[in-house]
Amino acid sequence: MRQAILIHHRGTESTEVTRRKPGNSLCFLCVLRGSAVGFWFLGFCFLAASAALSAATFPARLEKPLWPDREGTLDIDAEGITFTAPVVKRGAEWMGLQHVGHELDKLHNRPHRLAWKWLDIQYFDRISRKEFVVLTYKDDWRFLGRDEQFRFRITRGELSDALFREISRHLERPVTDRVPPGAVRSRYTIPVKREGTFRGSEGELEFVGDDIYFVTKREAGGRTWRLDRDVASVSSDDPYRLEIRVYENNRREFSRTATYKFDLKQKLDPEFYRELELRVYKLEGEGGVIR
Repeated sequence: MRQAILIHHRGTESTEVTRRKPGNSLCFLCVLRGSAVGFWFLGFCFLAASAALSAATFPARLEKPLWPDREGTLDIDAEGITFTAPVVKRGAEWMGLQHVGHELDKLHNRPHRLAWKWLDIQYFDRISRKEFVVLTYKDDWRFLGRDEQFRFRITRGELSDALFREISRHLERPVTDRVPPGAVRSRYTIPVKREGTFRGSEGELEFVGDDIYFVTKREAGGRTWRLDRDVASVSSDDPYRLEIRVYENNRREFSRTATYKFDLKQKLDPEFYRELELRVYKLEGEGGVIR
């Protein structure tokens, strides 16, 4: 004997379940009518696809300060960053002294490959839309065990804002962005000069929502910081000075933070500064930034 149960839902969708007597295997026959479930399924697929990092491939050059640069292909996807380059001639090959059948012949088809998963990258610095630096956890014996870093230049294409945001989201760590934001509607803007060890740079500080932009004409001198990710603290002991301490994993630094000191060309609005401080420490209380 079979029992039929018809379950009605609101709208045009209905589901019919056919069940056999106990002791027999269950048989479920589902009939979906209407478009509500179809739209729900398509929406789920869209969200799942948007959560993954779109793969990007660029011709790029690995820049080395003491050795010849290497041309290759740069791949950025949901797994991490990979750079692949053809093998280059070394040693006797450079002078044409290698004979046929030499052991170095075996290296001709072996590409040079560097690959890092997102968890293996501790710092990412977008110098421009064409150039960036990756700092890894691997020790570099040339610098007495300091972490090894790699500098890449994209020769065709660019590291767009959208791709950089996806990289930042996958890293889940503070990053450095030196690319100016373009035209933005800032809540508060003040002209400044950033102090430097040998040379300063003039520009403007723009405060837009949870972002702070330092915009300057000096090449690679700009910065973008997010309050909930990059900023450790802000301080001002003078209405014409402002200091912003940020997380910046530069292997040349002795600490994991860097302090940017600005001379303000106009008096800092005390009410705005108070709101900025409250916002920073509110994020600290909410766990937005670990201090």
